[in-house]
Amino acid sequence: IGMIAEARTCESQSRRFKGLCFSKSNCGSVCHTEGFSGGHCRGFRRRCFCTRHC
Repeated sequence: IGMIAEARTCESQSRRFKGLCFSKSNCGSVCHTEGFSGGHCRGFRRRCFCTRHC
């Protein structure tokens, strides 16, 4: 019987991203400079949220 490890994703709002978030790749590259694995735009106010495995 194999054990399945669950990968959890932690998320936090980008500190360096400025303005409205419309491009996932732009948000992601800013998140990379903050030490995260990626990022995406989210919410009504179009904030950039960074993600990483935790």
